Amino acid sequence: MIVNLGFAMSIKTKYIQKRGRIFQFVLRVPSDLVDTYGKRFIRKSLKTEDPTKAVRSAEHLAKRYNMEFSALRGSSDLSPSDVFVSANHLAKQYGSFDYFVEKVAEPKRQAFAADCEETYETASIEDFLSPAEVTTLRLLQNPSELRLSGVIELYLEHNPKGSEEGFARRCRHYWTTLMELTGDIPFSELSRPHARAYVDRCLAEGSSTATVRRRINQVRAVVNLTIHETGQQRANPFSALTIPGEGKDEKKRRVPTNTELTEIVQKLEPDVRSTSLLILMQLETGARIGELAGLAVDDIALKHQIPHIIIRPHPWRDLKTSVSRRTIPLTSLALIAAENAVKQHGGENPGLFPQYAKTRGQDSASAAVNKRLKGWNITSHCLRHSMKDRLRNAGVPKDIRDAIQGHGSGDMDDEYGLGFSLDRKLEALQKVTIKLSGSQENQADQRQIPQP
Repeated sequence: MIVNLGFAMSIKTKYIQKRGRIFQFVLRVPSDLVDTYGKRFIRKSLKTEDPTKAVRSAEHLAKRYNMEFSALRGSSDLSPSDVFVSANHLAKQYGSFDYFVEKVAEPKRQAFAADCEETYETASIEDFLSPAEVTTLRLLQNPSELRLSGVIELYLEHNPKGSEEGFARRCRHYWTTLMELTGDIPFSELSRPHARAYVDRCLAEGSSTATVRRRINQVRAVVNLTIHETGQQRANPFSALTIPGEGKDEKKRRVPTNTELTEIVQKLEPDVRSTSLLILMQLETGARIGELAGLAVDDIALKHQIPHIIIRPHPWRDLKTSVSRRTIPLTSLALIAAENAVKQHGGENPGLFPQYAKTRGQDSASAAVNKRLKGWNITSHCLRHSMKDRLRNAGVPKDIRDAIQGHGSGDMDDEYGLGFSLDRKLEALQKVTIKLSGSQENQADQRQIPQP
């Protein structure tokens, strides 16, 4: 069927037909599998009149069914991830253990041992069923058994941050990488060799040892909670894992010099594009670029006695840790940049920078800002390190530095009280304000930033 996707584009697809106004998925069952499926064609309504959505859904279904065909034929090319996807699909299709045995397992067992009654009686199911079929049989035999595919949902259900989109997406990504190695095995079968294979897989993909450690910590947390919630008495296979060469691949971030900071200010201060405003705000607040890009207009307190920003979670951007929630005074350049951002804001989008107030918006902001900083051979994180050095060299105590930059010290005090007051933070930030040109100083003076 030829499907028109627009005024100037159409494609030919063999998986789609129209029934009235609704698109339908149609796929011919291979002749050698007709008896297994009991039909020659698989037909499913795609429940849409939109040709673009129909083509996308049909391609997804075709890929899944072709994977299933390969699994039923015993293909050895399927990855563990493909195996558990196929097995789950087969389990849903056959519905019960007895029906799967009747239609799939028993016919294959008979064919495998056609000329030998002893083989029929003694053969292992792995001899005559494919990996996906074996997994399907076990799924149907014990449907209530907790498998890895259910573990991540259990973790997100019980974790206070489980409803946060960014956190959930990251956890699922790390867990899916593990399942691609193991398949959808029972949780009770997760072992130390699986954990070591996970480390090897991450390193082979090119991840730094710091990134691998971060992934292991998250996966270990998932396993810990599951062990606790299910009442199992077992060690966590992801505990005390070593990573070959850990720390040796660490790249020391280059911290810009004072001269370079001045050059950046002179270059970007006249520019009111979002990336320039974000860089200027980061220079004087030390906040993460994602925290700044994800600010709402209501997070900018310009009429307060001490103008400041409020860093807090939003639907489009969560925070890295609990201590990331904080207030930061606005001084000189940061104040001017924040005012310009508010002036330029228009429309109903609550985000201060609407183009970044969306899922993965902080990633886009980071990429855009890093592109602007490429001429100085630095990234936005280098500016954050620069602020840490500037505060340290100005004699600002560590606990106040941490309060400004959203770092946790590990002390219980971090979890209680309201933290340092705005005037204490302002006093610290005014010690490291980047020296402005004459015209810039005049602009800042007009804002009458209070002295603590």
